[in-house]
Amino acid sequence: MASFSYKGLKRDGSSVEGRISATDSDEAISQLRTQGILAYEVSANDGADRKFDRKKARPKDRHRFMRQLATLLRAGAPLLGAFDSLLEEEPCRELSEQMNAIRSDLRAGGRLSEALSRHMPTLPDYASRLVELGEATGSLDVRLNEVAAQMERDLTAAEEVRNALSYPAFLAVAGFGAVIFIFMFVVPRFSTLLDNSDAEIPALSRVVLAIGTFFNAHIPWVIGGVVLLVVAAIQIWRTQALRRAVLDIAFQTPVIGSFLNASDTARWARITGTALAAGAGLIDALALAEKGVMSERRRQGLEQARRSVRSGDPLESALRAHTRTDAMTLNLVRTGRLSGALSEMLIFVAEAGEQDAKNLAKRLTALAEPMAIAFIASIIGLIVISLVLAMSSLYSFDVV
Repeated sequence: MASFSYKGLKRDGSSVEGRISATDSDEAISQLRTQGILAYEVSANDGADRKFDRKKARPKDRHRFMRQLATLLRAGAPLLGAFDSLLEEEPCRELSEQMNAIRSDLRAGGRLSEALSRHMPTLPDYASRLVELGEATGSLDVRLNEVAAQMERDLTAAEEVRNALSYPAFLAVAGFGAVIFIFMFVVPRFSTLLDNSDAEIPALSRVVLAIGTFFNAHIPWVIGGVVLLVVAAIQIWRTQALRRAVLDIAFQTPVIGSFLNASDTARWARITGTALAAGAGLIDALALAEKGVMSERRRQGLEQARRSVRSGDPLESALRAHTRTDAMTLNLVRTGRLSGALSEMLIFVAEAGEQDAKNLAKRLTALAEPMAIAFIASIIGLIVISLVLAMSSLYSFDVV
């Protein structure tokens, strides 16, 4: 049931307004008519006058929306009725506004896939395409459930990376703060002691002391620079083009790159296999899967592979020529193509890739913490050694 606001006239001609619960606006008008009210304005209550738990939608909110919508449709609810039900107690303002816009498009005769693409641009690229496939094949609830499942896998992968890097990141931030503190307040004390000395100070010590003196003399500028670096990093991550550039660099790193490549391969294989199992053609399935790939370089290679397949090349040959797909995946793709079970083999590739990604995430967790500790310890140790060398130069003497 949805909530509707109405304005109307009673039998005696007096005006009245209020709210009423109904499945749709037609039922609301019918209910008002039985109450002796001639409604001249009926509008769905979009929640503008109620409080929300939060303003911005999180990735978890979008996943929850897709899962709820798939569940309601599977239970037999009509599409508009499902949106009315979801809007009733939606805790996120942004998601509520987006759902209202989608519902308006649906009432006007629009398609769900187009409405999702227009009003929920932050959904993964593959979401609207899979929904479009569900509309074409009459399996909308199944496709929505697959979108929700893939979004859940994406969230899980991102959560594994965050869990793997959260403690090392904390150590890095704490260590960076400790280094800044040492340069600002500790090193300058030694610099004061050594200013009036005629001792020959080692070059490393002179560099460290000069940095400490500069930091201490320009504390506001140093703090401002740190804040500026943090803001710049946040802005880089929010800018799509810059984020892609950072991701492309991450794909080339030894351990993190292996994890990202395994996740990317698994995501491509699962979306392709799912689309083929739903009845899509191979070219359409490949085009759909390209939307779910994070690496820009891999996406370009997959586009070239799709063109090769369109020209008549076998899929495994096209992947070998234009992408860095591993031999096992190519072998499984060839087996699936020759046996007519390509969708099953691709799902198997996805499951194997997801397991590899989990194992690599554990390895990343095991390596990141000691590496962060070693990096910070080496910097602090270098500072300490330089200060010790500087102090020892005060008491240097010749042995006869």
